[in-house]
Amino acid sequence: MPHLKRALHHIATTAGTARRHFPPEAQQQLHHAVHAGESSHRGEIRVVIEASLPVGDAWAGVTPRERARFLFGALEVWNTADKTGVLLYINLADHAVELLADRGIDASVGPATWRELCDELAQGLRQDLSVRPVLVTVARIHGLLATHFPSDGGHNPNELDDRPVFL
Repeated sequence: MPHLKRALHHIATTAGTARRHFPPEAQQQLHHAVHAGESSHRGEIRVVIEASLPVGDAWAGVTPRERARFLFGALEVWNTADKTGVLLYINLADHAVELLADRGIDASVGPATWRELCDELAQGLRQDLSVRPVLVTVARIHGLLATHFPSDGGHNPNELDDRPVFL
């Protein structure tokens, strides 16, 4: 029965939910925040906001972490020269936030820090389901990347698309 309840919840959380809370202006703000922040480091950030899992995945019990792992590979976040790609994944139906980082940055930033960022963003989104808490988290990720992988004189080859992905 929990699978049915979850699948129905995912069916009910449509792309319209994401568009309502993250309209084009918010999407542009996210794009700008990712692009501008990358000038301070050699890392790459991808933001994925998914209204709901595909119904089959929700029914099968796919976790937000598993979905984030799939998207990390599908979006090639792992494919950067310095191994400094970071995926920020938000699932609106599950009220879940996951951060996955490639080996280069993950070796410098411990799992407790990533979990803290996830928990803070999840709490922020519970209070204000909008772009504002996401922008705060993106800024914090930029700060971690700048600390551990500072830019080479403001140059970042921009290996991954900076636009947020909405599914």
